[in-house]
Amino acid sequence: MTSSITLAIGALPDTIVVDHGKVYLSQHTKAVCHRLGINIQPAIPHKPTDKPTIERFFRTLRQQLLEHLTAYKGPDIYSRGKDVENEAFYYVTELEAIIREWVGIYHHTPHQGLCDPRLPHVELSPAEMFARGMAAAGVLRLPASQDLRMEFLDVAWRTIQHYGVEVDGRRYDGPGLNLHRGTKSPYGGAHAGRWPIMVDHDDVRTVYFRDPDTQTWHDLTWEHAAGLDGPFSAEAADYTRRLSLDTDRHVDPGAALADLLARYSKGALTSRREQNLARRLAAQPTSNPSTTTAQSAADAASTPGVVDLLAHLERRSAGPQVADDLDVFEQYYAEHPDQEAFEVFEE
Repeated sequence: MTSSITLAIGALPDTIVVDHGKVYLSQHTKAVCHRLGINIQPAIPHKPTDKPTIERFFRTLRQQLLEHLTAYKGPDIYSRGKDVENEAFYYVTELEAIIREWVGIYHHTPHQGLCDPRLPHVELSPAEMFARGMAAAGVLRLPASQDLRMEFLDVAWRTIQHYGVEVDGRRYDGPGLNLHRGTKSPYGGAHAGRWPIMVDHDDVRTVYFRDPDTQTWHDLTWEHAAGLDGPFSAEAADYTRRLSLDTDRHVDPGAALADLLARYSKGALTSRREQNLARRLAAQPTSNPSTTTAQSAADAASTPGVVDLLAHLERRSAGPQVADDLDVFEQYYAEHPDQEAFEVFEE
């Protein structure tokens, strides 16, 4: 099981509870929480009751959606079908759109754990319960910060030269550096004299620099970004750089990736590293200005083979309830009979 970290802009938590996955205890996560003043509290291993709500939601997601999708492998070998590797599959972007559509249905489905004390026999959906809370307490308006997203990017400490800054062999420049070229930063410690440059490894066409005098963020553009019409990951940039070194010539990044995808479609790739990069590139949605993000998500969610969730919910409510021998709570309480039970939402 994994945890999720949700931060609402303007409403930062004091403490977040995470499991022991490497991504949640990584140096990047710790650095972000340190900058935002958030404490990290690791959950006790093999104790799902430390984060019962998220564990219960994962079970609901699995039972109501994931196990009904094509090529679902299941949480173990006893829960998967035959020859699942020969069935159709979904790209990550398609699966994300499907889950988002299901969450909309989930929010409008009555839950036994949601009720109004004045209407004890009326089951309410999360959307209805939220609306009742808004009507009673009003809207909580919080100051929004458009710069909060920058705190979640990786930090690269670099000097500012006359040409700009260099990150992993890529040169970036922008007018925001004009007043600081050739100067040392006021930061001390392990990176004394260097400037923090925020890097998004999923799209390295642009990095970000904050002027310490005005606290304004500036975009710094990669010198080869003009020929790219879509996101360009650090892994793809590393691939084109290695290709340039191997061929001893400049390689256009866009053309290099197009050639990689063409060879991938013909099955001509022999390197496992190139195959993995090509798969990730092929899974990215193509950039088309005439198609909006909402339309792309709707098209992905309407892919043939997606289960009709409404019909499934009706069948599930009408049929007998099947015991779930994979439920982590039942397993935990069976091993700890004296443990006090937690109440979480039920469908």
